[in-house]
Amino acid sequence: MRLAHPLLSSPLHWKEGRVPVWVIEAPETFRSMVFMLSEQAQGEEGDFVLSLDYETLDCAEHVHVLRDLMCLSLDDRKLQNRFQARLQWTVQEELATSTHILQQSIEEYLQMLVGAVEYPVSFSEGEYVLPLLKALRCQPVLDGAHPLERLMQYIELYQGLMKNQCFVLVEAHAFFSEKELCELYRMAAYQKWKILLMEQRLTAPLPQEEICLLDAGLCELRLDSNASLL
Repeated sequence: MRLAHPLLSSPLHWKEGRVPVWVIEAPETFRSMVFMLSEQAQGEEGDFVLSLDYETLDCAEHVHVLRDLMCLSLDDRKLQNRFQARLQWTVQEELATSTHILQQSIEEYLQMLVGAVEYPVSFSEGEYVLPLLKALRCQPVLDGAHPLERLMQYIELYQGLMKNQCFVLVEAHAFFSEKELCELYRMAAYQKWKILLMEQRLTAPLPQEEICLLDAGLCELRLDSNASLL
């Protein structure tokens, strides 16, 4: 997967076990890039181009820009629709026998209810289990006790329900410790998550990071984790 923009001499791309970090020192440029990528992730037009195997991907379907790492929202219609479809498949396929038993139990209960009421009663026949789950508001949640746990749950949820997702973490170095970031990177390598960090200040690169630096004059410099030129 690659992410291109006219300010970059070549696209940012993900190598196995490596995490690209895009450092943009000029505040106005940093702000502009974050906002533009965020807007494209919401379906607006912009100059970023995301691709996989040289085929362009729609940023609105594949990019998540996380500017507030404390408050991660799951209020996303695409995510909810995918989750409900997965829930329906689980009910009808993986739990088919249990679903059938529950369906019969509900039907028997309704018949008893009809018999217990002194007035004529009718009820809708058909599938009861899925409407019951909908009424119970069965939906995904982030229940991790720590911000890093919730972030990994967030990424795991989207990556599990949708293909080829890219997660852009804004100012993650200011929010997480080096130990926490290394833990995130280890999980990303294991799960093959595509994570990009956007930072305004250059810090000592962690072993898994590859740095693309745009200095205050928009000159580009690329470094590996040993601070040697790429």
